[in-house]
Amino acid sequence: MKQKPLYFDANATTPIHPDVLAAMRPFLEEEFGNPSSAHLWGRRAKDAVEEARSRCAVFLGCEAREIIFTSSGTESNNLAVLGALGSEAARRNPSPGSLGVHCVTTMIEHGSVLDSLRWLESWGVQVTRLAPGSSGAVSVGDFFAALRPDTVFASVMLVNNETGVIQPVREMAEEARARNIVFHVDAVQGAGKIRFTAPDLGADLVTLAGHKAEGPKGGALLYARRGTRLSPIIHGGSQDGKLRGGTHNVPAIVGCGAAFARADRSAEASPSRTPLRDAFEEAVLKAVPGAVVNGAGAPRVWNTANITFPGISGEALLERLDREGVAASRGAACSAGLEKPSHVLSAMGLSRERAISSIRFSFLSSVTEEEIFRGAAAVAACVMGLRRG
Repeated sequence: MKQKPLYFDANATTPIHPDVLAAMRPFLEEEFGNPSSAHLWGRRAKDAVEEARSRCAVFLGCEAREIIFTSSGTESNNLAVLGALGSEAARRNPSPGSLGVHCVTTMIEHGSVLDSLRWLESWGVQVTRLAPGSSGAVSVGDFFAALRPDTVFASVMLVNNETGVIQPVREMAEEARARNIVFHVDAVQGAGKIRFTAPDLGADLVTLAGHKAEGPKGGALLYARRGTRLSPIIHGGSQDGKLRGGTHNVPAIVGCGAAFARADRSAEASPSRTPLRDAFEEAVLKAVPGAVVNGAGAPRVWNTANITFPGISGEALLERLDREGVAASRGAACSAGLEKPSHVLSAMGLSRERAISSIRFSFLSSVTEEEIFRGAAAVAACVMGLRRG
């Protein structure tokens, strides 16, 4: 009997939880109204959107009016960077091409943050990108040292999507607040793995995406602390306080609310799941000479293992694993299939050869011990087979 395939790519996306799907189903079928319409169908849809907003606010420990619904973590990050930094820069330097302000980020952020900042550089924004240490963690001291009198914005992710390393954002946020610097946290990979609220993080802006926490694709949010200046990047509607034009995706928003309503329960179980990741890593390292875990020296979320297999192609290994029924990745799903090395691993000091020989394994909350050891054996067999070949 053929064994069940192993899905070790949870950081790319997760399946929708049955409870989340049940909450969404009416709004995929009979409850089809537009929340901006004034009639009965519209009012029911609007009530569902606002209930979801309240559920997300409870998860983040904030006010419902501080939640802005978007289509993805990428859009939320763009709204945070372009909407907050762009607004602040324009306020201080209103002449086109002269947005002469400074911001701080890291070299290991998601592309939606890095590319947005790269675009703003063409408008005169100055950007300092901090390198992590070899463990994958960014130094708080380096962050403090990078701040300048003209720094108006900073963006640091909570959990790195490739290594699972948890960044010390709280300490950074406190210093940013003391200097009146808008602080953004991409917390997409943290929900359901570690417990946090917006006040815990101390951030002005926080990004979350439903499909990383057993919710649907197409539903995400940006928390914007009351009083934070933010300009829309999608114009043409009055939705979400005129900060995000467009008809609300009601099923996805309802799914977001349901997913984050149960995310803390998953996070509470995380300490008991850490031994599963450790067992996977130990089994792989024991069976594959020279293999190295990236980020092992820093605090990490329980579900992520990034391992370098020297001497082989990461893409070739992924193809062989896929044939054996094991799903994994080299890093962010947005850059899948590219032959260039991971910008995260490169920033950590890995050579090009070692970076392209690295694979990310990320586990669902439902993963079992049997699946962990079966997966480790399959990985070892595929690596050794490639080495012999």
